[in-house]
Amino acid sequence: MGELERATVSVDVVCFALADDHLSVLLVQRAETPFAGAWALPGGTVHADETLDAAASRCLAERTGVDGAYLEQLYTFGDPGRDPRGRTLSVAYVALLPAGDPRPAHRGRGVREVGWFPVDALPALAFDHDRISAYARWRLAQKLTYTPLAFHVLPATFTLGDVRALHEAVDGRRYDPSNFQKQMLARWDLAPVSGVKDRRTRRPARLYRYIGPREIAGPPPNPEETP
Repeated sequence: MGELERATVSVDVVCFALADDHLSVLLVQRAETPFAGAWALPGGTVHADETLDAAASRCLAERTGVDGAYLEQLYTFGDPGRDPRGRTLSVAYVALLPAGDPRPAHRGRGVREVGWFPVDALPALAFDHDRISAYARWRLAQKLTYTPLAFHVLPATFTLGDVRALHEAVDGRRYDPSNFQKQMLARWDLAPVSGVKDRRTRRPARLYRYIGPREIAGPPPNPEETP
């Protein structure tokens, strides 16, 4: 029996934030080889004594100072040659901060700079992080359609315009307001809230709160099936 090839297991986190109806991704500028000076997703090697989820949370906090975000395992990327240092399997995660909360990030270990970038104007990324970030956005858009993920991100009370702004930022396309409203009211358990003003205009508005189940489940699709 031949000797087994050793592979390193790492995690990479695609951290999204929505502010002013624009979706951004948190990136770090690498200080070490390979790809020194290039922008990349925050991540790192999984320690022998920690779970994958713990590694993702730790690496996001160590590299950027951001913690406490909604975090979900996305997919495992392991194409040969994705890392010039040797065979590396990356377990990718998607993180999503509450709307209006692109938390201040700071430069952490192994990082030159850190910053939020518009999702539609990302720089060229190291390794295969372009592919990972694109798949994460597509996956996020899919989950918005069949899980109550939007209501984990939005404030406790929201307008249907807030919900539409989130969908449009993630999908990168516009929705007809009237049709979107009908779809949301038919799809989710939303209760009108009276006597509350719109956060943006401070005027009376039709606000809602989500009263349905809060579970977010479902296996991730294969990236090869991405449209």
